[in-house]
Amino acid sequence: MKQHTLNPDRWSTSHREILLRFALQRISDYGTAEDLVQDTFVSAWHARGQFRGDCAERTWLVGILRNKIIDHYRRKARRPSILAGDIEKDHEKSDSDAAWMDRQPDLCDAHQPAVIVDRNEFMDNLEKAVELLPGKMGHAFRLREIEGLSTEEITKKLKITKSNLWVLIHRAKQALGESMSEQWAEVGSFADQMAA
Repeated sequence: MKQHTLNPDRWSTSHREILLRFALQRISDYGTAEDLVQDTFVSAWHARGQFRGDCAERTWLVGILRNKIIDHYRRKARRPSILAGDIEKDHEKSDSDAAWMDRQPDLCDAHQPAVIVDRNEFMDNLEKAVELLPGKMGHAFRLREIEGLSTEEITKKLKITKSNLWVLIHRAKQALGESMSEQWAEVGSFADQMAA
């Protein structure tokens, strides 16, 4: 088994885009996704001595990010959507005395059932559409865009060249854009976004 090493100086340039895409597939807020990726780099830096080298650097970073996303949702679930101060006004304290965070509305998707239903429905439809893609095209799209694997990992796993991978991904996006655009037209130029 190949022993992998870490190169923290290149994390941002080599892995940031993939990690951000991975986070955005799971969190709808771009700013939060960016924060979680940055937290991933900080945590990875602190844990770099514990890296055993039995997986690729990117795989290790994605694992840390996955845990950060889980922690994010756990924190959001613990935060009440209606703060006690909203129900039982303490007339001795004004709203300006409360912490800034406590005065903010909870915009978590967990309290927006329509958003959750739409996202789940979209992901179900995407999964079905990806399953209909021919052979390696569907597998390549799933590995790259859903699981967030690196180009090197995918080409090795599928035994294809990098240029072949990019052709497969491009064709998969075109096919998915065409097959899903009617159903998801309200998302806004869905086919164009998929083909990009």
